[in-house]
Amino acid sequence: MNADTNTTAQVGQARAAHAHDARAFRNALGDFVTGVTIVTTRDADGQDVGLTANSFNSVSLDPPMVLWSLALDSTHLPAFRHATWWAVHVLASSQQTLSGRFASKGADKFAGLSVGRGPGDVPLLEGCAARFVCRTAFEYEGGDHAILVGEVLSFDRAGFPPLVYHQGRYGRVLAPPPGAAAALHDAVAHGLVADQDGQLRLTEHGTAMLAELIAVADIGVLRGLSAGRLDPA
Repeated sequence: MNADTNTTAQVGQARAAHAHDARAFRNALGDFVTGVTIVTTRDADGQDVGLTANSFNSVSLDPPMVLWSLALDSTHLPAFRHATWWAVHVLASSQQTLSGRFASKGADKFAGLSVGRGPGDVPLLEGCAARFVCRTAFEYEGGDHAILVGEVLSFDRAGFPPLVYHQGRYGRVLAPPPGAAAALHDAVAHGLVADQDGQLRLTEHGTAMLAELIAVADIGVLRGLSAGRLDPA
């Protein structure tokens, strides 16, 4: 075996180790829970462009600035690289389907949606938890991604609970449990439970809500309630 063969084998081993490490690194990063955003702009041909991203973060309060990143090999990069304006939409927990639509390729992602317009005709989506209209301030390259920094010129907030993302799965933010009396009062007030023959049982609405929570959060404790009866602890 000559030196060239040894070198080739070493390079192959190094690449295999790097691929393994990259997967492990990606999995470790997945333990950081993020929100989910859709970033939109308008390209040089006047076409609306949008994609799902969870790389959004704040930068500065004064002046108000945010950032997000996009892969250098993304087909959407030229549109955002040359755009003056773009908008970040923080998705509400009810917008998982919308997130999937903008994460897909090929289809007209804006078809059938109610779209508003911001500066430079940047498309603005409705029903989000929060929305930031930004003017491009800086762009940096970090490894295999472009880091886009924008100055926030306007924003609005609806107060909806946000959609979250963890280890490749969508989730929702669960409020801390209140006291038992307050929790029972709220459950009855929202039609989740009702008194049936002297026992508290989940209503049809409550059962559907519980099934949705189990599907989203996979909470084992909730599975024990799926029979429909609420027994005091």
